[in-house]
Amino acid sequence: MNNLKSFLPYVSKYRREFLLGILALIVTDAMTLVVPWVIKEFIDIISEMPVKEQILKYVLLLFLISLGLMIGRYGWRKYMFGLSRKIEFDILNDLFKHLLSLDRFWYQKQKTGDLMSRATNDLRAVREFFGLGVLILIDAVFVIIMAVVMMSFINVDLALKVFIPLPFISVLFFFFVREIGNRHKEVQEHLAKITERVQENLSGIRILHAFVQEEYEKEKFEKLNLEYIKKNLRVTQIFGLFTPTMVFSMGIASMISLWMGGKAVIAEEITLGSFVAFNGYLMLLSWPMMGIGYVFNLTQKGLVGMERINEVFLAKPEIVDEGVKLLDIPNHGELELSKVSFSYSSEEDKILNGIDLKVLPGQTLGIVGLIGSGKTTLAQLILRFYNPISGEILIDGNSIRDFSLHSLRNYIGYVSQEPFLFSTSIRNNIALGNEDISDSEIEKIVQIAGLDSDLKIFPDHIETLVGEKGVTLSGGQKQRIALARTLLRNPKLLILDDSFSNLDSKMEEDLLQNLKKYYRNTTKIIISHRLSVILNADNIVVVDNGAISEQGSHSQLVDLGGVYAELFRNQELAKEMKIIL
Repeated sequence: MNNLKSFLPYVSKYRREFLLGILALIVTDAMTLVVPWVIKEFIDIISEMPVKEQILKYVLLLFLISLGLMIGRYGWRKYMFGLSRKIEFDILNDLFKHLLSLDRFWYQKQKTGDLMSRATNDLRAVREFFGLGVLILIDAVFVIIMAVVMMSFINVDLALKVFIPLPFISVLFFFFVREIGNRHKEVQEHLAKITERVQENLSGIRILHAFVQEEYEKEKFEKLNLEYIKKNLRVTQIFGLFTPTMVFSMGIASMISLWMGGKAVIAEEITLGSFVAFNGYLMLLSWPMMGIGYVFNLTQKGLVGMERINEVFLAKPEIVDEGVKLLDIPNHGELELSKVSFSYSSEEDKILNGIDLKVLPGQTLGIVGLIGSGKTTLAQLILRFYNPISGEILIDGNSIRDFSLHSLRNYIGYVSQEPFLFSTSIRNNIALGNEDISDSEIEKIVQIAGLDSDLKIFPDHIETLVGEKGVTLSGGQKQRIALARTLLRNPKLLILDDSFSNLDSKMEEDLLQNLKKYYRNTTKIIISHRLSVILNADNIVVVDNGAISEQGSHSQLVDLGGVYAELFRNQELAKEMKIIL
């Protein structure tokens, strides 16, 4: 029920429409309940040789009731079903906003397919519960109560005898409620696995083709689908007992009504019209009693959906704005790391251990090291994707915790080794939501990033669509688009995380010259395996096993004869061998 409570604010927002929908439904049900009574009066009058005017009166009354039913049904469909769509819209918006607020710690434990399933399949179950489920529930409760009252008013003794088999339905309801909920949860969780499998295969379709894995993936997907069918059949098996038993109970009640009611008519204890009305009310009970099974199914699916969506809403980011009064960044570009250590969990060894660094405004810092030495982690700490377990990171003399995440990340430009591109045009990828950017600014950035020659050969030039994740582009083109996107923001601190790895030496040299020329006052941190990228850096640090093992200029480190000198000799030797070959 706690999951249901968390969604009630969405309903209360539209309480006026909700109440109008309930009112329209109750009015519709009330008019439906009047029909058997009108038929009763009509039959009793016919038995007494009625006049023509009396018959016309009842015909006109039934016509007016039918007209009212039409208007009422339109009303509850508009307000109840329309309400559920609005609730779905609001939940989906809030869910998306919340997903954007969560940090990398949380996403590392999640699967994209599962999150997509929660935002689609589970949300649809919630919408059906608030729309069709609530409607059937209110409809069933009102009709059952009023039909029982009317049947008791006609003949209490007959009503008590007819209701004898109905308590069995309540027993079935409470017996199956928990098990149906558990089985629905299994179904929805397995559907999330199927969604994840489809998403993963489509994202990696080129790898599947390259390694001829199509048949293998078909078999795996078929097994997942068969398991999904089995889990659905387990739900159906319960309803295979539940629903027929309800229908059977109603059949027994009808049999008792015909037998006992027929005898009462013969004995003149009730009129023929009362007998017909009594059975009319009993038939009106049939749909709500069977509808209980349907709404029961929708309720269980909806509650499971609410639980799975609520798990996302309850997740909180670990990286949040911390300062009571957040500071404005002075915008000088000085960066300092003081005894910074980091570990992804308390059980793991430290990824970084006691890092001390200082980069003055406008300087270039080069960072090298073996794979897994902690270089990328260091960059992500500066961006506050994670918090260090000890030590302090300062920008212009202030802790980065004293800045809002928004201002901090606006201040820093970051290009990763594997940049992500959206499935839109090259221009939109570079502008990234900045609709006010001019064409001249875009053109200038395109030239600085070395993209102008590439754009000339694309069919639609800068408006060319790049496909999902930039599938139509080369690695170097993607890196340069990502660089252009970052440079367009004119950051005061620029972090390039091995973002020249897919470029040839000529393009690499041109880009470095452009950065030096156009971003002279920008503080730059360049992480690279290729030492040619950082030869002219003001300071170079070698990160080894999470610590700085060497530090200095290129010539100083070569003279030192340590790790850096060995890396430099190996890369120079590789160049010579390539030239000879």
